[in-house]
Amino acid sequence: MLKYLGISAILVLLDHGTKYWAIVALKGKPAWPQGWTLFRFDYAENYNMAFSMTFIPMPLVNVLAIGAMGLLFYLLWEYKDKHILPSIGLAFILGGAFGNIPERLMRGYVVDFISVDWPDWLFFTRWPTFNIADSAVNVGMVLYLGYVFFVEGKKNKPVVLEIEQ
Repeated sequence: MLKYLGISAILVLLDHGTKYWAIVALKGKPAWPQGWTLFRFDYAENYNMAFSMTFIPMPLVNVLAIGAMGLLFYLLWEYKDKHILPSIGLAFILGGAFGNIPERLMRGYVVDFISVDWPDWLFFTRWPTFNIADSAVNVGMVLYLGYVFFVEGKKNKPVVLEIEQ
């Protein structure tokens, strides 16, 4: 289990290091590199949930997030000796959570700085600005849910017996 917690710790350090860089290098300045539209670094403070959604009050989001971290520790403990893929996925989710939750509790917002263009016809004119922790959570969810649905799901698929009449 320690190796997976080590992955989480590396992600937290990477996340906080890049957020510190964003504060020092980007806050109050234009996006960098200037003139780029597909990909750029652009400082933003997110006072809400993912994608700046506001339909749940932030104190409740924080309580739910802390509870979810407990669930993540439990799941990581359960999967630690079974299969590497869900364990790495859970470690990424946990690292992302530890990247954003303390920042939200201490500052009241999360620093975002990665901005990617998105075709105008798909929901947003630009994809919402994000950070390393957000990326870690998304990669972790793909790994974990991919395992649950495509590997565990096939193992636990009920067998249908056909009876000839």
